[in-house]
Amino acid sequence: MSEKKAIKKVMLMNEVCYQKVVERIEKYQVLVFVHSRKETSRTAKIIRDMAIAQDKQTSFVKENSESKRILMEVTNKLAVSQDLKDLVPFGIGIHHAGLAKDDRTLIEDLFSAGHLKVLVSTATLAWGVNLPAHTVIIKGTQAYSPEAGRWIELSPQDILQMMGRAGRPQYDTQGEGIIITNHADLQYYLSLNNQQLPIESQMIQALADQMNAEIVQGTITTIKEAVLWLSYTYLYIRMRKNPDLYGVSEAD
Repeated sequence: MSEKKAIKKVMLMNEVCYQKVVERIEKYQVLVFVHSRKETSRTAKIIRDMAIAQDKQTSFVKENSESKRILMEVTNKLAVSQDLKDLVPFGIGIHHAGLAKDDRTLIEDLFSAGHLKVLVSTATLAWGVNLPAHTVIIKGTQAYSPEAGRWIELSPQDILQMMGRAGRPQYDTQGEGIIITNHADLQYYLSLNNQQLPIESQMIQALADQMNAEIVQGTITTIKEAVLWLSYTYLYIRMRKNPDLYGVSEAD
């Protein structure tokens, strides 16, 4: 996407996500990853409302079908989440760590059985639950970091873990992954999925603690020894190979 204005960008992202879902929902289940708990219900309701506005709700769950009957019965069994009660009858579910355990388990079972056609989830599903789908959509590639106090790009590991949910063993011979992101970041994510990118060091986040530990142990007693110690680390190797990522230059 090349849209710059924040509100229009969000609207466009929602439209693209809905369109990609509708194009596939007749044949396949779709797993949509978003990056906050609130965004799961927000995105799911937007998909539902757009489907109703375009009279496409039967693409998600057929009237008078077994799935429709089961979903209506299950809605009455949901323990806590009003969002789920509003969404499940339409064949759409949400999943995140804040849901009651019984609700979360019920949603997982319904999706595994094929009664829910769309599941909007946070990344916890990608890391913690074996729940694949034919099509995976990653809606946006930035998440808010309270530690950094700003929006940051998702890590390559998170992206690959989410994309790895595309394709159901024993049901699909292939899967499909869709990333909705800024046009400026497009080449990076194409490279990430089509090439073997190197693993970058995370040591810089705890470098002060690591070095203090070496000083306490007596391994480092001078600046020269500190420089020598750093030259033995993987961080040093990656800083030399990819200085821009770590904010250094040859002069540094």
